[in-house]
Amino acid sequence: MAGFVAMRHADAAETRFTVHDYERLPDDLRCQLIEGSLVKEPSPTFGHQRLVSRLLHLLATRIGPERVVPAPIDVVLNDFNVLQPDVAVWAEAPGGDVRRVPTPTVVVEVLSPTTARRDREQKTRLYLAAGVPAVWLIDPATATIEVHTPGGVTRHAADETATSAAIPEFSTSVRDLTR
Repeated sequence: MAGFVAMRHADAAETRFTVHDYERLPDDLRCQLIEGSLVKEPSPTFGHQRLVSRLLHLLATRIGPERVVPAPIDVVLNDFNVLQPDVAVWAEAPGGDVRRVPTPTVVVEVLSPTTARRDREQKTRLYLAAGVPAVWLIDPATATIEVHTPGGVTRHAADETATSAAIPEFSTSVRDLTR
């Protein structure tokens, strides 16, 4: 079942949730604020989380564990968008107790059947518009990595090494992540 979208009122054009509304939600309600709508997705599958864990391990080994974190972490893009990427990377580690982290250098979304369309079409556009230098979309179903930047998209097949100028000290392939 796809994620649900909650609106404050039946007439979504008139009223949207804001960051202020989002920050008043209970801590145990894991959702995202996307274009003024609260979006709740089902928990990721074991395979999805295993891939995220492998990616975290590779990133932490190559760039340091203090610069990379998994979801849930709120990335506030503007008054109507608070996203939770599967993995976020910073050029410099944010402070330890901050709730509002600075804009990441790279965000990674691992695509799944329930999130692929939203991750690819909505979230990638929002991340780039907010100044995130690179968005990596890892698609286990097609064994590809797409690296989106303001300059365009590069696609890498299973054995091809994906890189990004945003984190030059890191490279990987889908095959590395699914071994």
